[in-house]
Amino acid sequence: MPNLTVKLINPLDDAGVSQWLEGCRQTTIFHSSSWARLMADSYGYRPLYFMLYDSGGCRGCLPVMEVDSVLTGKRGVCLSFSDYCGAIVDGGGDFALLLQAVLDYGRARRWRYAEFRGEPRLGNERASEVYAHHLIELSQDEGLMLSRLRKSTARSIQKAVKEGVTVAIGNSLQETLEYYRLHCLTRRRQGLPPQPKRFFVNLHQHLISKRLGFTALARQGDATLAGVVCLHFGSNAIYKYGASDLEQQQLRANNLLFWELIKKCGRDGFRFLSLGRTDLNNEGLLNFKNGWGGSMNELYYYRYDFSSGSFVAGGEMNLEPYRRLLTKLPIPLLRALGTMAYRHLG
Repeated sequence: MPNLTVKLINPLDDAGVSQWLEGCRQTTIFHSSSWARLMADSYGYRPLYFMLYDSGGCRGCLPVMEVDSVLTGKRGVCLSFSDYCGAIVDGGGDFALLLQAVLDYGRARRWRYAEFRGEPRLGNERASEVYAHHLIELSQDEGLMLSRLRKSTARSIQKAVKEGVTVAIGNSLQETLEYYRLHCLTRRRQGLPPQPKRFFVNLHQHLISKRLGFTALARQGDATLAGVVCLHFGSNAIYKYGASDLEQQQLRANNLLFWELIKKCGRDGFRFLSLGRTDLNNEGLLNFKNGWGGSMNELYYYRYDFSSGSFVAGGEMNLEPYRRLLTKLPIPLLRALGTMAYRHLG
């Protein structure tokens, strides 16, 4: 019987953690110390990685961010602003040790709750939120990936090419900020404040400039029509952010943009491309993501409430009553709201 020990590690102070994680097939960019540094620098969150060791070295990890907000309280999240971030373990016994360590720590720190995003080993517990998740198996054979596309998706790609749409892939700060300009417009259309500009500056500094991601921008002439931010770590990539000019939707720039994104991730040797989480009631986005030949599964979030000592329903703050108002606000005001709000929402 191995002698198992759980240690609490700050990945920003221990390079070995990130090196170990990079060698695990399940890891995503959200597990990495680079994402932890982005969260710490942008919002002041405290990274807490619960690491499981035996005599042979590290054998498991459950990463958590501690969010301490005067408005929304203190809690632990696995992992802040991630789409999903499951524990890296071999079996249920190892996970149970890590989970108990997190709950013991949260109880001692007086957390309101601990949230686990996309943790498959909590499948017997009550979920707080349910989303759709699309995952594309990648290949360096572009013909194979093209054959998997829905026919209407392939036609839309061809239309964009005929309309003179081109896609530029890069990793400069200028390209990241050009994406952010579109991002602010899209968030206003959605009735949501954009993340602070400094978040995207930090995103570039800690991830994109370190070759852990890239931007892709679709253009027609001098006009930028759409953009995406893709992040990757180990063997897995994720489409993290997307934005577009709705008035130019007929050019099908998003279709060409996603196809170039998929091809690049395949060429670069990644095993899977996640298209991120999607609200189950967002039929338009679900239909768009269904066209790329991947699989769709339900993605469950779980919230352990310390006052009741159990997993409970109820998840993210409901912004629907405010969205109509937010669509009418000028972008500078929306950016100011985002700067104030996101620190408390992770």
